[in-house]
Amino acid sequence: MSTATAIQQLTAEAAAVFDAAFADFTSCSTGERFATLDAMTAFALQHQAHLARFAQVLEHADSTLSSVAKDLQYSSTANLLQHEVGFAKGQADSYVRLGKLLQHREYPVLAAAIEAGSISSTQAIIIVREFDRQRDCFDAEFLAMADRSAVAFAEGSDSSQPWSPEDLRDSIRGWFAEHDPEQVELQAAQQQARRECTAWVQDDGMVSLRALLPAPEGAAVLQFLDANAAPRTRLSAPDGDPDIEMRTRTQKMADALVRAFTTAAKSKDSSTQGGCAPTLLVTVPMREITKYADGTPALARVSRTQEFIPVAEAARVICDGAVQAAITDDNGNVLKLGRSQRLFSPTQRKALNVAYPKCATDGCTIPSVWTEVDLPR
Repeated sequence: MSTATAIQQLTAEAAAVFDAAFADFTSCSTGERFATLDAMTAFALQHQAHLARFAQVLEHADSTLSSVAKDLQYSSTANLLQHEVGFAKGQADSYVRLGKLLQHREYPVLAAAIEAGSISSTQAIIIVREFDRQRDCFDAEFLAMADRSAVAFAEGSDSSQPWSPEDLRDSIRGWFAEHDPEQVELQAAQQQARRECTAWVQDDGMVSLRALLPAPEGAAVLQFLDANAAPRTRLSAPDGDPDIEMRTRTQKMADALVRAFTTAAKSKDSSTQGGCAPTLLVTVPMREITKYADGTPALARVSRTQEFIPVAEAARVICDGAVQAAITDDNGNVLKLGRSQRLFSPTQRKALNVAYPKCATDGCTIPSVWTEVDLPR
């Protein structure tokens, strides 16, 4: 019997066993379910171990061309795993790294645990990634200790559950930080130097943002976004009932990010443009206002990106103090330029916000704390 035939036969036999196990699971006792859980976990971990060893032989076995993958008409081992096993690129690259670990044994305790199937591939990948990132900064003795400790926590014991990949990552980083605090200070300086933020307009007019922030500032941003993406927040969706929240978590985070920017733009501490706080200008021609009044589709244009938006949307965003409206004639001449500065003191606004909780613009239900004070009702 060939190796391939033996694997196919084993797969069929395993499938039959699992079908029977799943069918029996509904009527099992709790003790039997624990036993099934243990058996399923061991099988799953062993399967992941086989994939790691498969990546090892694909990468390091003798080949006619420069690699086994190229013999099999793939550009690389990772590419083969993507197409044949269905891995995403990052997952395929991670298995290739595990295969190299099994070959070279840089972290011998971890390599042995992978082969034994006593830890998951995800746990192993996290450990390898953290060790690789720090190995040049620490001596062999400390790395050996970390190797033993990480595997022990990943495997668990009779008195403690195996650690999750996230717990392993955080703990390993803590070990390295406590062992060499100066390295943490150096990394902090490097992070400050690497910080960046870019923004660009997509083809459909939406704006994409990408930011790389140092750890403390990034944590503060995440804390803010998490607070505003919670199932219930102090301020509900601009167009929704807080008891009937339809926004997804990512939509809540996007709304929170926009609110943070618009609030900062209105702050006295914000940088200025031309002597004024950064203010978005929305241009609405008179003909479009007439269309809007007649109930037909009408367009406005926003400054900076020059994208068109519906006048109804313009009416909503103009409620914000950081947006200024300009009404023009058909030739583009400005007929009226709305104000960009608030006309009431903070104390007056607080009193009015208590008395009038909602915006008065038709169809606009945003909280009055978001509006100019001539709009609450």
